[in-house]
Amino acid sequence: MFSRVRKIYMIGICGVAMGTLAGMLKDTGYAVIGSDEHVYPPMSDMLINWGVEIKRGYSADNLDNPDLVIIGNAISRGNVEAEYVLDRGIPYLSMAQALYHFFLKGKEVVCVSGTHGKTTTTALIGHILQVAGASPSFLIGGVSKNYSSNFKLGSGGYFVIEGDEYDSAFFEKIPKFILYRPQHLILTSLEFDHADIYESLDEIRLWFQRLVNIIPARGNILYSDEYPILKGVVSKSFSRTFSYGDGDSDFSYEFRGYDDNHALLSFRSRLYGSIELQTGLIGRFNYANIAAAASAALLLGAEPSQIAEAVRTFAGVKRRLELIHESGNLRIYEDYAHHPTSIKLVLDELRSRFPDAVISAIYEPRSATSRRKTFQDVISQAFDAADRVLIKSPYRLEVIPEGERIDIHAVIAALSRRDKDAVLFESVDDIVEDVFSGIDSSVLNILAVMSNGGFDGIYAKLIERAKQVF
Repeated sequence: MFSRVRKIYMIGICGVAMGTLAGMLKDTGYAVIGSDEHVYPPMSDMLINWGVEIKRGYSADNLDNPDLVIIGNAISRGNVEAEYVLDRGIPYLSMAQALYHFFLKGKEVVCVSGTHGKTTTTALIGHILQVAGASPSFLIGGVSKNYSSNFKLGSGGYFVIEGDEYDSAFFEKIPKFILYRPQHLILTSLEFDHADIYESLDEIRLWFQRLVNIIPARGNILYSDEYPILKGVVSKSFSRTFSYGDGDSDFSYEFRGYDDNHALLSFRSRLYGSIELQTGLIGRFNYANIAAAASAALLLGAEPSQIAEAVRTFAGVKRRLELIHESGNLRIYEDYAHHPTSIKLVLDELRSRFPDAVISAIYEPRSATSRRKTFQDVISQAFDAADRVLIKSPYRLEVIPEGERIDIHAVIAALSRRDKDAVLFESVDDIVEDVFSGIDSSVLNILAVMSNGGFDGIYAKLIERAKQVF
């Protein structure tokens, strides 16, 4: 079947994984067209640069006799294009199925999974293996700043992939990472998330255990011992298992301070000895990601000197505590954070790095979980390191079942009880105006902008105003 495929149509093409797969298929020589109703940068710009045509909105007329259709996990029954495909008997696959059949099959797949840290860890493993001369392929859920892309197709045997626990498609209600069939696995963390598809942490843990169960005996499993639940997840593995962390782990790291613009880390292994590392990334969570990547690279055959060089030259991932503007006494950071743990980590690390700064947390509840009341009682604690908290009203709250919606006013009230200057806004223009109306340019100001979506273009608006003020 796949040998005859030349023309591929993708429904929901602007999702991160779908868009990246489109770029990979185009790069391999397939004719790729897709559709989406939410078309915005950076993915829309990347698809255009790759020469992939995007149809705005869904219509059966968009499909022009494709050999294969790939259906994204954001697409549900009732979508006019999906219904057309089903009615006409056109061959179709999920994104995860297509990725396996076109790219992963025959490769040694290194999968990075977990609630937090997947993207940075995946990107760094890929970069280390590239520096080591292995010419790996990789696919990540963000843009690697070293390669200006979400993916790289190398000639070597390794394929490093970010393994998402979100379900694959409406016709395939299992996590995407199961379909990747990895030989090696890195587990960075495990907390409750994706409240729209999982009912409990135990349900997610079960799928992580099933993932562990398909890793071959010759493979390696690395897990963070910062999350005790992971020790139980890997306890019945037939593979070699190793822990990593900042304590008594098989692979451990220690933060040693700063040298100019670099953080200094001592990385130690019971099997491989010590490596002194320098990184431009900041934050304890990033140091844990570096430890995971360095551990995996050692197990895959990279030399300590190659790891040190790769960590030093790793520029990070866009939207992962990324400094997007600096002028005078102002720094604007962008992060994908939407889970309370991620928000807390971002703000805590900024406070640790800049103890005297005025930190304004600018947050948009946009993910399916953050718009639900799942973390309503605890999310206010995530902002403790901020001086001000500016929250945009939740994105398209009307699509969340009424009984499940977050009460954002209750969150604002909880923040006020914690002595936070917290304000709710209906528009990003109002946020920008408020941020700069009373800013004190004589002290260092940090703006931490957090959303897992486009946030109505607030990033460009903040930078434009900053250039006028500073």
